[in-house]
Amino acid sequence: MAREKSTIEYQNVSMRIPKELYSEYKKVLAKTGSIVTYDVRNYMKKVVEEDKKGQK
Repeated sequence: MAREKSTIEYQNVSMRIPKELYSEYKKVLAKTGSIVTYDVRNYMKKVVEEDKKGQK
């Protein structure tokens, strides 16, 4: 697991997700060795970056 920068502040987020969907999602990510938390974080980063590109 990569070590994260100590200068970054984090926000804890609580989401309500159906148990069956979450379980299936974890199974899919396990095939590639991904972790739910990192996958969601990367998705959020991608959305923000794409928005920034669209504003230019």
